Amino acid sequence: MAKRCAICGKEPQYGHHVSHAKNRVNRRFMPNLQMGRVTVAGQTIRARVCTRCLRTYSA
Repeated sequence: MAKRCAICGKEPQYGHHVSHAKNRVNRRFMPNLQMGRVTVAGQTIRARVCTRCLRTYSA
């Protein structure tokens, strides 16, 4: 299953872990996805959505 929001399409972003010594190591910032019931265009569906969309479109 893709780590992607069903409504806004938010997906993992890439960046760096930065230590105190300024060493940079690659990392991923994952979206906070939850299963929830959301109302889109008058229909209530159960989908994997990010928490911002869950707040905005919750039934």
